[in-house]
Amino acid sequence: MDSCRRDYEEAFRELVGAVGARAFSRGRHGLLVLLKALGVGKGDRVGVCGYTCLSVVEPVKLLGAVPVYLDVDEHACIDPKALARQAPGSLKAVILQHTFGVPGRLGELVSASRGIGARVIEDCAHALGCSWNGVPLGSFGDGAIYSFGWGKPYTTGWGGMLTVTSEALLARADEEIARWALPERSGPELLFDWQRRIYRGFVKARQDVLLDLGFAELRRCGVIRDSLGREGSWVLRRGYVRLAGERTCLAGLRELDAWPELKRKRRRNTRLVESFFSEAGLDLWPVPREADVTLLAYPALTTRKTEVLASARRRRLDLVGGPTSPVYPLRGPELANVGYDPGSCLHAEYLVRHLVYIPTASSALLRTAEAAGEILSAPGPAETRADFECVPPGKVGQNGFAVLK
Repeated sequence: MDSCRRDYEEAFRELVGAVGARAFSRGRHGLLVLLKALGVGKGDRVGVCGYTCLSVVEPVKLLGAVPVYLDVDEHACIDPKALARQAPGSLKAVILQHTFGVPGRLGELVSASRGIGARVIEDCAHALGCSWNGVPLGSFGDGAIYSFGWGKPYTTGWGGMLTVTSEALLARADEEIARWALPERSGPELLFDWQRRIYRGFVKARQDVLLDLGFAELRRCGVIRDSLGREGSWVLRRGYVRLAGERTCLAGLRELDAWPELKRKRRRNTRLVESFFSEAGLDLWPVPREADVTLLAYPALTTRKTEVLASARRRRLDLVGGPTSPVYPLRGPELANVGYDPGSCLHAEYLVRHLVYIPTASSALLRTAEAAGEILSAPGPAETRADFECVPPGKVGQNGFAVLK
């Protein structure tokens, strides 16, 4: 098993140009190890994107650290202005999330983080195959985290990878792995393998929409566990961190072999979406000129999100609603448990209410993109980039989020 995992780690390290890589059963396990290796502990403040998921916040909370939610810019990444407002020394680390594969204003973000003395972690869960001025994302901080859950750039169902940019940090990470990690158990490994077989069957049959519906029903019944769900109490224990098992590593090696073709497919499909959106007069998602991206999904904003998604379901289109919470999948009182104050990240909450997307690996993309252009441009309240950029302060509504319009 160790040999298989090392082969997988080395193959991934070579792909992204890292100094070292370590494979885990979940991406969040790698993030916890990286935070520990960087010296993050009880009472430390860690900057996180205000439009994120529990997988990012859980490791911060497990260490007794405090997540500091930073509002987003037009790229759905941390706004450099929100980071610049933090006092020097106030953040131990900042987790820079490259949402949908777009790195935001990366140069400003790294500079602002270093300027206040914060260590930099890149969240590359969406960003495999992306670069900034020709340098792969994941190379600009102290380390990076990748995820291979359902719907990620490539998927092994569960699984994640930690990469680092220095030998010294790799040595500290290995010390934390020895202290906290255990091999994945055989039971979960067999379950993951079964789930992967179901997933591959749907993909091979080119039934992306049925895949989404089927997996949603299996999650509802508890047959498939959602990788974004919370894992136990806020108590760190040996064995919380699990190393990637042999079956997961073998699946990862197969996915790495197939990655070049999948990357080309995602890029080709992105161009198709942009073509249909342009013809429909819709805004294209902004990408900094320094960035070369392989988008995980193509986002769009709409003032009619509920109506748009209902129309997509009726027509069996692969058009998806974005996260339903600033810290997905938490809602209402659960947000207080992770320190999120409703109304504190107005732009992030705007995205919760207005963002939909098309997965760029969808086999139904051509039909979905053409129909989505039609649905999104249908008569109704117009949605413009200015609406997002000029979000006013709002009061908190009954749904727990700020009232924005």
